[in-house]
Amino acid sequence: MRPLLLLLALGFAAARDVFTPEDMLEAPRPHDAIPDPSGTKAIAVVDKWDGKRDVTTRSVYILPLNKSAPELLFETTPSEASELLWIDNEIAYLNGTTLQTPTRHLLEFPPGISPGSIKYTHGKVFFSAQVWADGNFSSASEHDHAWEHRGDTGVVFDELFIRHWDTWRVPGKVWTIGSADLNQKHGTLVNVLNDTGLTSAMDPIEFDVDSTQLVIVIKTPHLNPATHTRTDVYSIPTSGGRAKHLSPHKHGAISSVSIGDNGQVAWLEMAKDGYESDRNVVVVYDKGAVTRLTQAWDRSPGSVKWAGESLLLLAYDEGREIPFYLSKPGHIPVPLVQGGSTTSIHELSPGTFLFTRNSLVSPSDAFLLDINAKGDKGPAIHRLTNWSGVYLGDRLDGLQGESFWFKGADDRDVHAWIVKPSGWTKGAKAKSYPLAFLIHGGPQSAWLDNWGLRWNVALFAAQGYFTVAVNPTGSTGYGQEFTDRIQKEWGSRPFKDLLAGYHAVLKEFPEIDPARTAALGASYGGYMVNWIQGHNDLFGFSALVCHDGIFDTTDAFYTTEEVWFPHQDFGGSPVEERGTYERWNPMNHVSEWSTPELVIHSGKDYRLVDSQGIAAFTALQYNGVPSRFLYFPDENHFVLKASNSRRWHHEVFRWLDEWVGEGKSGAATKTTTSSESESGLERGPGLVVQKE
Repeated sequence: MRPLLLLLALGFAAARDVFTPEDMLEAPRPHDAIPDPSGTKAIAVVDKWDGKRDVTTRSVYILPLNKSAPELLFETTPSEASELLWIDNEIAYLNGTTLQTPTRHLLEFPPGISPGSIKYTHGKVFFSAQVWADGNFSSASEHDHAWEHRGDTGVVFDELFIRHWDTWRVPGKVWTIGSADLNQKHGTLVNVLNDTGLTSAMDPIEFDVDSTQLVIVIKTPHLNPATHTRTDVYSIPTSGGRAKHLSPHKHGAISSVSIGDNGQVAWLEMAKDGYESDRNVVVVYDKGAVTRLTQAWDRSPGSVKWAGESLLLLAYDEGREIPFYLSKPGHIPVPLVQGGSTTSIHELSPGTFLFTRNSLVSPSDAFLLDINAKGDKGPAIHRLTNWSGVYLGDRLDGLQGESFWFKGADDRDVHAWIVKPSGWTKGAKAKSYPLAFLIHGGPQSAWLDNWGLRWNVALFAAQGYFTVAVNPTGSTGYGQEFTDRIQKEWGSRPFKDLLAGYHAVLKEFPEIDPARTAALGASYGGYMVNWIQGHNDLFGFSALVCHDGIFDTTDAFYTTEEVWFPHQDFGGSPVEERGTYERWNPMNHVSEWSTPELVIHSGKDYRLVDSQGIAAFTALQYNGVPSRFLYFPDENHFVLKASNSRRWHHEVFRWLDEWVGEGKSGAATKTTTSSESESGLERGPGLVVQKE
């Protein structure tokens, strides 16, 4: 058995100086810090998975913002402490159906309503929850029981959605917003949206609330939610009353609603209905007037919140997620912090901010930023936590994310992240290192300088792979035109960018062995892997990995739940734009498939259904191409359970080791692969299928 396979088979624990998948999965998982109303302390939550017991522990800390050490408050499980928030000066959380503090009971939610997004203001809590047609929270479980015992299993739908992401719609059960007065002895739950005609048939409702108004973002009632992205903003008095429509104008998706100190409302708004990746513009509604603040800014923020009379934004910017400060209408937002990726930011006092940040080689930690004090390289930044420092030790030392720019399609500048492998030596013997070439999903997304549990770039580098992550045409954070240019060009401009980046890296780093390169991708990245499979003569990859990708573009249109997406990206339906769908259809090039490929798919992926993965595997097997199929019946578009993620990483690295590992020539031949029994890993929830 080869050394890497032996390491994997033993649960990645044989050599602690090598950062392994299990090390990554068992590392502390910090959440974003949540400051209290006074700005003097914060809630800090850290989860940790125990791989041997397959149990996750949640530790809840008080984080003093005077630069003192975090104080452990209690340890529990995620299900017994979720939805953490401040209620005045106390930490509160949801324990099953009970809202409580560490010392007292606050509110009992009835079963069957799935409360979430809990917010507190002036003695009341507001929450998103489910009800049936009668609108009553108290009768939800009774209706649930009647539904489950209705006498058959048939479900009738008259319109889309019938399901979304990983959940089937239950006809008659909808989402609403509830409230409860904590000053009342029994905390009676009130359905705030009763008699407004506003509910959500499929997904929880986004909202913000203050002492006088509840502001919600909801799918436009008269439009089909599967073919339209448009959402609208409504304001409802917290004391009850008529809903006021704040966004009657023409627009697309609205998100990230935030109420300011003086009752003004900010949100992010896209112009085009049906385009989920249109540019977000910051909009402010104030006393009936609507003002657009960032029309001249060529970035698309993902969140907005008030900071006094100014606004805080988070936006992708050339491979990072950066916090921006917008002080006045018409001004260009100013970046507050550079480096890494910021996942949350809060203003504590004028000029002082609490933010959470991570990078390609470091998990999240909390920091203080004081723009009025000077540090070595700009405003003073103080690190408040180091949750993973002791655990990681020196296993990621020497690894760092580096920007790599090159010329892509139409001679445009294209950006990539590279992380050189552990033990990298510049000028080492030529053709020393294998290459892992990662292709992101979306496609309107981006590889960021951030830490993640899926496609962790540092992990691939720690396993000895020179790792490249290109942000090709269609990626976000490089201007809206660059994002838009992928439309009707799925297999063209991004493909040319990836091809140019691949050869640019090989030219720049002769230490990479061109005979031991592999391409890996998920979602759109999985589509691109299958597209490359039919055009690999231009690359020369020796192995491919496709996770939840597309095999047949026409079938994908009719089986996905968010129909607006392919309609926008391909210019219409397969009936209206048949030529575009067929032009970029991987299935049409199956006769050219010859590169060994690992196909991964999941049973609860309703974005790209599992028949796409099964079809790709069938094509490979029928053509006699070395191939393997990994199936997770209980996962969605992502592999979220830690034990399944461990299996996912085992199979991915086993596949890479077989085809581009140490001593491999990289030659791809149409032969069968070794049996799973050689791996030493027992069959688990992920099922592995291959031709014996």
